[in-house]
Amino acid sequence: MNPTSSFNPIMPLAGMTSKSPMAMAISPSHKHLRLSAQVFETIREEIVSGALAPKTQISEAELSERLGVSRTPVREALIKLAEDGLVQIVPQVGTFVAPISVESVKEAQFIREQLECALVVEAARRADPATLRRLKDNLAEQNDAARDNDWDRFYELDEAFHGILAGVAGHPTVWKVIQQSKVHMDRVRHVSFRIPDHMAQLISQHTAIIDAVSRGNGPDAQASLRHHLREILATLEKLGLAEVADGATAPRPRDLRA
Repeated sequence: MNPTSSFNPIMPLAGMTSKSPMAMAISPSHKHLRLSAQVFETIREEIVSGALAPKTQISEAELSERLGVSRTPVREALIKLAEDGLVQIVPQVGTFVAPISVESVKEAQFIREQLECALVVEAARRADPATLRRLKDNLAEQNDAARDNDWDRFYELDEAFHGILAGVAGHPTVWKVIQQSKVHMDRVRHVSFRIPDHMAQLISQHTAIIDAVSRGNGPDAQASLRHHLREILATLEKLGLAEVADGATAPRPRDLRA
């Protein structure tokens, strides 16, 4: 469970300097991948979750030591992360976690909205009582996570909620495409859970989606989901990131407790 605190989305996490040690290990869920992919997924998860905050300097040698691998797969992973816009490699200076890219967030939101709003119409048509029970059980767990300020658990449940909808729509592969395309959105989502009452707001939106799906009303389900997915754009405003142009110096973040 995470302690309640205000969170600065631009500077490193409290207690983390730009060169602080990183506690990191390859997840067993990645062991089936080739080594460079295991390293890539591990570092990407650390960046997306905020464990490696924007502008944190990361050392190839240190990553190699902490992950127990040679420097070659680490180098390959960092190159791919740079291609994805998650790290910046500055010759003769070092490698840094990239700032949150507002334009990348907006592009990811656009892709997700187009695909998932099409899926939810099918979900409303095909949902059976068992699926509705899974959605409602998931929602109950979301409430528990929000009550406990368990941000990581809420994120997992949020992902599962949307995965259930995609699965019942009969297009689980499309959900995988959405997951791959929304990595920049997810960086903001992890930060957003620290905003007071934000999780409660998301739960209310999820409730509206379930209600429409349970009635078999595709247009209402689509409208509710569209409203929900556009919440990320309002979140950029709340976090003081909306005015930040890529590559510009970020303004002082707004106090999320206000």
